[in-house]
Amino acid sequence: MVGRDHYGVFPLKGKLLNVRDASNSMILNNQEIQNLMKIVGLQLGKDYSNPESLAALRYGCVMIMADQDHDGSHIKGLVINFFEPFWPSLVAKAGFLKEFVTPIVKVSKK
Repeated sequence: MVGRDHYGVFPLKGKLLNVRDASNSMILNNQEIQNLMKIVGLQLGKDYSNPESLAALRYGCVMIMADQDHDGSHIKGLVINFFEPFWPSLVAKAGFLKEFVTPIVKVSKK
């Protein structure tokens, strides 16, 4: 299926806040985190281990797409790091967090 009813794209602006080093007020006041939570439909402190609560999310998975360089790897880690302390059931659920592996291409003349 193709279309906005089934897929959404959210471009992060820069690197996501490292939630492990941040205070609760920093996390709650971070606009990128608030946007991501709103888009996916996440609620702080909610357990998503049962099918009913999982069905309440706006999307069935989150796919992380970043460059295959050091910054891209860091961004992927920060996104996973964002989910793990607040929603460990989503990280443990096979297939909720996905990674789109972009190809690395070497170009040469001739």
